[in-house]
Amino acid sequence: MDSDLKTFRDFLMQYNLVTEACFGACVNDMTTRTVSEKEEKCSTNCLDKYLKMTQRLSLRFQEHQMMNAEAGGASVGK
Repeated sequence: MDSDLKTFRDFLMQYNLVTEACFGACVNDMTTRTVSEKEEKCSTNCLDKYLKMTQRLSLRFQEHQMMNAEAGGASVGK
């Protein structure tokens, strides 16, 4: 249960960081109540880039872990 709560808390922290970063980078005009098409497109691109970066980073980390496990297994077998 504590693990699930920590995972959810970590997710919310990452969500808040991305939201703040994309909002700060994309929303510049606070004089209207509506979000402009340009701001919306910027926000979507920002989130897409973050998600792709996170996915790529996860894959690279997984590859690195597998290489370390293989190297560790080879040295233990000798």
